[in-house]
Amino acid sequence: MTSALTTTPATARRSRLRGLDGLRFLAAAVVVGYHYTGIDRDYWGRPPSAVFPTLNHVTRYGYLGVELFFVISGFVILMTAWGRPLPGFVASRVARLYPAYWVAVGLTVLLQLVWAGGRQLGWFDNAMNLTMVQEGFGIDSVQGAFWTLWVELKFYLLAALVLLVGFTPRRVLAFAILWPVLSQTFRLAGWTFLENLFIAEFAPYFGVGMLLFLIHREGGTLLRWLGVAVTGLLCVEQTVRHAPLATRGVGVEISPVACAVVVVAMIASVWLVADGPLRHLDWRWLSVVGALTYPLYLVHGQFGFAVIDTLHGRLGAYAVVALAVGLSLGIAVGLHYLVERRWHDRLRDGVLRLLGG
Repeated sequence: MTSALTTTPATARRSRLRGLDGLRFLAAAVVVGYHYTGIDRDYWGRPPSAVFPTLNHVTRYGYLGVELFFVISGFVILMTAWGRPLPGFVASRVARLYPAYWVAVGLTVLLQLVWAGGRQLGWFDNAMNLTMVQEGFGIDSVQGAFWTLWVELKFYLLAALVLLVGFTPRRVLAFAILWPVLSQTFRLAGWTFLENLFIAEFAPYFGVGMLLFLIHREGGTLLRWLGVAVTGLLCVEQTVRHAPLATRGVGVEISPVACAVVVVAMIASVWLVADGPLRHLDWRWLSVVGALTYPLYLVHGQFGFAVIDTLHGRLGAYAVVALAVGLSLGIAVGLHYLVERRWHDRLRDGVLRLLGG
């Protein structure tokens, strides 16, 4: 999700894609809504479906915001990597991912010292979290939402392998279609290692995003749109198959039909802001909120849960949610302006020197 969350602020080249920044923030907002009012956690003292009997009918589907992030990531990773040498690609990703992440990990560890309801990890697990690859070693993340970062890192690795050969329209088309199809073959065959390595559960979302960028850059052809149809159908199949698991997570029924409709709508939304009627959106504030998406995603979980756990029953439920959102947004603003903007260029240049780029 993080390429969707962490793209460089809009340049002149992509100023007409400010709508993509807004879409990214919308995805983060629905994930926040899901975590605060949708998923069944103990922090409210009773199920969120009882605390928010009306709102929960919508926010219970907010986990699909992660899938939207992955579609956007597929689109954005090509936009940031096309025509760039591998060292430049690696340096740009490291510089965008790690500064805010390191500080978020540190702040979360400090929170765990004063809030008993947080994830109480040992010093080694906390230290391993600084690598961002802890999930690959079976180590818990300090914040639950960090699992998506491991998924994104594996996507970056696959994209880097294609970049080594060189991005061309034909290669991208082949990769974006064959990768999701092959990953599903591994899943059906029960080859767990390859299924995990090729990110079978989420490959279709990345693939359809890559195809939408290819159409954005090179134009639509029958084969490219057929690729969108194939990967889109795989996305629908994935979300329908996942619905029973999501039902257990939220404690109330998740409709497979509603999931399918949402997935189709979110794929369409990326096309709408890239090449459709909304492609000319050029409101600067969209890029401003888009820049806050990644830091908000990093901190909203444990910090928002701490507010809910501490204040529920003392204030009205919606007031508690507002305070949780306000705290998370406040920390996100600090991370962006005090960390990301100050350290991005320095870290990027340092990595480039290290790689000889």
